[in-house]
Amino acid sequence: MDWFWMLLLIGLAGGLGAVIRSVLVRWDGWLPYGLIASNSLAAGLVAWWLSGPTLTADYTLVITVGFAGGLSTFSTVAKSGFDFYHHGRILQSLISLLANLFVPLGAVLLATALR
Repeated sequence: MDWFWMLLLIGLAGGLGAVIRSVLVRWDGWLPYGLIASNSLAAGLVAWWLSGPTLTADYTLVITVGFAGGLSTFSTVAKSGFDFYHHGRILQSLISLLANLFVPLGAVLLATALR
């Protein structure tokens, strides 16, 4: 595929992932549940996609770099942890950071097991 169209598709897929993430992160409570869900969905999607039959590199880039990249975020995880810490909620900060590490890892394991 032509590089221009590939970049356009990756950008569109990333934008779609970012819009879905912005909706999911509104699910907030004692922990940032939507953020954890968003990162877990992205990690599970990438694992599911990469553990399946080999598809073209173009489709793989659009899904993994574009869509899943827009759906997941590290900066929001860092901000969430910092906000909890800054407000003196150390336990919430630690649990949030650990949940954003281990729940997506669980999603990866589940996605590969289901393939």
